[in-house]
Amino acid sequence: MKAKTVTLPRYAPMYGWRNRLLRVDLSTGRIWAQETAPYLPDFLGARGLAAKIVWDEYPEPVEALDPRNPLMVMPGALTGTRAPYSGRTNVCAFSPQGHPYPWFTRASIGADWGAELKKAGYDGLVVTGASETPVHLIIRDDEVTLLPAEELWGLDTYAAQEAACAVAGQGCKTLTIGPAGERLSRIATIQTSTTSVAGQGGFGAVMGSKKLKAISVIGSGQVPVADPERLQWLLRAVGEEVRTWKIRPGWVEQFQAQLDQEGGGKARAYPCTASCPSPCSLYLSGVEGRCRQQKYYGGLACVSFFFRGQGKPGLYDWDLGLRGGFELNVYANQLGLNHWDLLVGILPWLRTCQREGLLPRYHGREIDWNSPEFWTEFLRTIAYREGLGDGLAEGGWRAAQVLGLGEEVVRRYYTGWGYAGHWDGHAAFVNHIIYPFWIVSVLHWAMDTRDPASSTHDYIQGVSFWGPLGYRGQRPEAPITWDHLRGVGQILYGDASTMDVRSHYEGKAFPAAYHAVRAIMKDCLPTDDQVFPLMFSPNTEDRFCRIAGIPGPDVDAHILRAGTGLDWDTRAFEHAAERVLNLERALMVRHWGRDRQMDERVLPSFEYDENWVNPELGQRQRLDRERFAAVMDEYLRLRGWDVATGWPTRERLASLGLADVYEPMVAGARAAQARLPKLSPVPPVHDYHQYDPDRVAPAEARK
Repeated sequence: MKAKTVTLPRYAPMYGWRNRLLRVDLSTGRIWAQETAPYLPDFLGARGLAAKIVWDEYPEPVEALDPRNPLMVMPGALTGTRAPYSGRTNVCAFSPQGHPYPWFTRASIGADWGAELKKAGYDGLVVTGASETPVHLIIRDDEVTLLPAEELWGLDTYAAQEAACAVAGQGCKTLTIGPAGERLSRIATIQTSTTSVAGQGGFGAVMGSKKLKAISVIGSGQVPVADPERLQWLLRAVGEEVRTWKIRPGWVEQFQAQLDQEGGGKARAYPCTASCPSPCSLYLSGVEGRCRQQKYYGGLACVSFFFRGQGKPGLYDWDLGLRGGFELNVYANQLGLNHWDLLVGILPWLRTCQREGLLPRYHGREIDWNSPEFWTEFLRTIAYREGLGDGLAEGGWRAAQVLGLGEEVVRRYYTGWGYAGHWDGHAAFVNHIIYPFWIVSVLHWAMDTRDPASSTHDYIQGVSFWGPLGYRGQRPEAPITWDHLRGVGQILYGDASTMDVRSHYEGKAFPAAYHAVRAIMKDCLPTDDQVFPLMFSPNTEDRFCRIAGIPGPDVDAHILRAGTGLDWDTRAFEHAAERVLNLERALMVRHWGRDRQMDERVLPSFEYDENWVNPELGQRQRLDRERFAAVMDEYLRLRGWDVATGWPTRERLASLGLADVYEPMVAGARAAQARLPKLSPVPPVHDYHQYDPDRVAPAEARK
């Protein structure tokens, strides 16, 4: 492709939103802009804007690696402002990782790329088509350039960002893919900075299929807001509250002591996204590798800590130390591989295959998870699709079928839609949640297109972290008891049983419905999924969060109002999020005939004994399908969807200003049901850990 530069027009300014959407067609080389005002504020931005565009422009789905697949990078309404945690950005497309269909779905990415795009004057980027040769997209305010990028192709994500900045200019922010994305791995990520990735979804393969190696942006403008003083006050007030419980005293010093003991390096806290007032991620530098003789730098967060192993019996019994685990974290990021699928899906599946005698060797060598050299080779073969790694590059769910290896085993670790378990109480051994609270997680998994916990940590993580079983916010002088949690449930949901450790199926439909809407609000504003909605606090007598008299769950609407000037209260904000949620559901129905029967395909993943025991009940629980059916009925009624089909009703869509959606949704569903082969029944899941030490007691799980 020849280099091409265009200068794009600007449109009437708005508070928060920039009223400009960047469109690029790589097949034709066309670059143009359109106003976003027609979509706003009804569809909010981020997930909402993406869903509306796909609804309007894609009456039928496309395959994930089809050039027509729209790669969308969508900041939120207030990304680029001083709104707390507003740097997060959604990446949306038809998903290579999705199963049994390439659902249109999303991932979230942090750091500064989204804020830089907003400062350049855009509310989002939509890339369609595919180049025949590698290209680099550069955005400098109104000037947008497509450049040949053969010199970038083949570089890892760190090197590609450095090379892109050498071309685009210092200070640019770059999204890029690594070798995994170039080779169309279904677990390939899109990366910016050292550790911020759009991980789930396989969207790195979408960039790879388009030969789009990098997207760099430099913005010189400012995002105007309606009430900057109020927004700044909210940033400070939220930060002051969150730092009292999210920042554990001395935690950086603990990691620094580990580094000193293992050979050196520096540890510091850093914010994972722009406008974060409570930095809680770990950044390491000058850390000598255990496999390769070089010093590493970058972030370490979330599941990536499991690269080091746990050094005790169970699925993560190896021990590589902080240095070894950090080296693998960086290397997997450089290759552009999804850490979650590697560590929560592929590794447990392969470890169990080893134990069952199905996998004696890997790539012709002995399997040794305590060897950094083995790990490095293992990751490299996946990214470069060599040997068994070619199959593993399809992600664990598909790899079992591709390789004919442990097809029954793999189902134990993949809860649904091609994604490894996450806050489900069953598949994943990394998220401690007990019955009855995972009932809410079942509903989220049943309704979503992916692992739902990209934006639903609030309830399912909150009841585990804040209550007596957890550690977040727990202080000797201000403990949080089950009575406190029941009280918060009464305030927040109008029903104490929602957070009652001795409850069962009752009271679980409402929080599931509530937090599905909150997930949209968090992605579209945006805010931090690990913080919002602000539900709990160690600083109030009843442990319900309030900030200067504002109930915690209302803070989101205050932020939106200060930023955009919209005269919306919490109910109006929720109503707009309901609109987005219903449009996303309508897309699933129109494209693939998604219905309640298909939703319930995730249920076998919960119909064996849970991983951890509720100490108040004293025995492991499993999903009771008959009792759960009543909860699903209640959930669908709360949504305003048909209880038999799970489809949004004509009346519900009309109440949300989506009256024109119903007829094409139903027509598309009928066509999809006629076109697509009938899905085979989902068999029961065999529990390979019924008598294993992986099934640990709650107290042991917290160590």
